[in-house]
Amino acid sequence: MRDNGGMPRIDAPTVAEHHAMRHDAIVAAACETLVAAGVSAVTPAAVAAQAGLARTSVYQYYPSTGALVAAAVEAMFAEANTVLSDVVGRTGDPRERIHRYVAAALELAARNHGPFHPLSVVDLPPMCRARVRELHEEVLAPLRAAVVELGVAEPEIVVGLAFGAISAAAQLVDHGTHLAAATERTVRFVDAGLDSAQVGGASDPRLRASTRSPACSAAVG
Repeated sequence: MRDNGGMPRIDAPTVAEHHAMRHDAIVAAACETLVAAGVSAVTPAAVAAQAGLARTSVYQYYPSTGALVAAAVEAMFAEANTVLSDVVGRTGDPRERIHRYVAAALELAARNHGPFHPLSVVDLPPMCRARVRELHEEVLAPLRAAVVELGVAEPEIVVGLAFGAISAAAQLVDHGTHLAAATERTVRFVDAGLDSAQVGGASDPRLRASTRSPACSAAVG
């Protein structure tokens, strides 16, 4: 769908559908630009070029760069939330739900999906920052629910570590690790953490002792 800035061409049966198609194309281009080049690259000019539209067409839908970035972030998280909620909700066993979450998250990441790649809140326009935190919590919700149901000690720490493992695995996939291998190893890694939290947890004297160990501190550092 090309637009040279002249008389607009209707590429759909109705004007409403035409506008919906253009809107979707702009948001998709903004998402692609955000993932590929970062927040600073998401400009009306860059998104217009990616979508094959005139820059003025982008401004018709998003009057500022901040609004364009906000739309891209919202769209990426919304897709992730839909996928993860659907996949995790297919089974009642909490550990199996966690496994499904890991697999689905890495599949999304392999498609260059933003929520599982580093996205600095500091780089976002102020209008986006609070919303990104809310969206991040929504992405974590299916994982958190399964972890809590599993009955591990300090579930918030476990959720954070599991999500960190997924994010690290996403970077490995970016650098050439096969998706299936990364998924298998990440599931094993997360499983080991879940086992540890179920067996011991914060109340386990062995865990408290290890956190005071100079050798352990040196290894972590």
